[in-house]
Amino acid sequence: MEDIIFYFELHQPFRLRPLRMQDKLDSRDIFWEEKDMELFKRISDNAYIPATRTFMENGIHSTFSLSGTFIEQALKYSPKTIDVIDDYVKSGLCELMGETYFHSLSSIWNEDEFALQVNDQMKLIKGTFNYIPESFRNTELIYNNRIAKIARNMGFKNIIAEGTDDIIKNHNPNYRYLTPSGINLYLRNYPMSDNISFRFSNDRWPGYPLTADKFIKWVAESPGEIMNLFMDYETFGEHQKKESGIFEFVKYLPGYMEEYGLKTMNIRDISKYHRPMGDVSIEKTISWADTGRDLSAWLGNSMQNDAFNRLKSCKNPGKMKIWRYLQTSDLIYYMSMGNPEDFSVHEYFNPYRSPYLAFIYYMFALDILCRK
Repeated sequence: MEDIIFYFELHQPFRLRPLRMQDKLDSRDIFWEEKDMELFKRISDNAYIPATRTFMENGIHSTFSLSGTFIEQALKYSPKTIDVIDDYVKSGLCELMGETYFHSLSSIWNEDEFALQVNDQMKLIKGTFNYIPESFRNTELIYNNRIAKIARNMGFKNIIAEGTDDIIKNHNPNYRYLTPSGINLYLRNYPMSDNISFRFSNDRWPGYPLTADKFIKWVAESPGEIMNLFMDYETFGEHQKKESGIFEFVKYLPGYMEEYGLKTMNIRDISKYHRPMGDVSIEKTISWADTGRDLSAWLGNSMQNDAFNRLKSCKNPGKMKIWRYLQTSDLIYYMSMGNPEDFSVHEYFNPYRSPYLAFIYYMFALDILCRK
């Protein structure tokens, strides 16, 4: 092993206010601003700001994917978060990626809508950070060959996807690959990523406590050239609390990386140092969500399918941005019944605590949006 690639998702949705059928609200009032502000400020203080400072102060490279709705909320509720991320970008250590502005499922049903949302996110990144991404990740790593080809046609040079069990039977995720359409493909090493994002503070896990020297030794001893560690950025300070020692873990990584001859690298730079190990063709749509690693987290039950189908037909020409906010994948994810293994993940940041309530509020919101 030679290089470690950190990629982080930074996304927050605009959540829907608990609604009743008799509510006579304007379409803009359907969003739960108090809850969004409360959560964003808390996560900024716990994770976004201290984590970014920790990575920057310790000279660690990483690649951020910022949804448009994340940037909107940051500018509104915590401008300091934008300032800290901007400092990290300007330091040269942080790469920014392209994705859909609304963190939506548009790639699976409407290519024109998908391209529009990607272009909108690119414009916001350019306007906020004066930065033009050349790497791409789709919402929740939703991926197939067709989506990779669209990304290539939009000018992206790199794309990332989940290293599912089916894929890694034949392809070690610790290498650079090419898609059939010819752009660089990097596969998430999900067991090693989950050791940090899900298992770090789990004292029932055999690997507990996870220390920096232990983790870097595991990385160094792994076969391959690059270790793709992709996770939610809330891992650092929110999912894994400060008291768990997660920031100390990050601080000690560089020293042990140096000891083992490892370094961190951004996704845009990997092709300069590592040759592709062949093509990987992925026809079936995959994602990094839940144990299924497919679309079932969003379209796995009849409530979700009813809501998604109604959304597609509920387009209101006078309220297009509201319609696109309602495309945010989290709003449909909240309706997932999931399975016991995934339930703790589904509960996190879910303000409703019931998939049935999530469905009811979503359908009421569509009633209001589509009202004549």
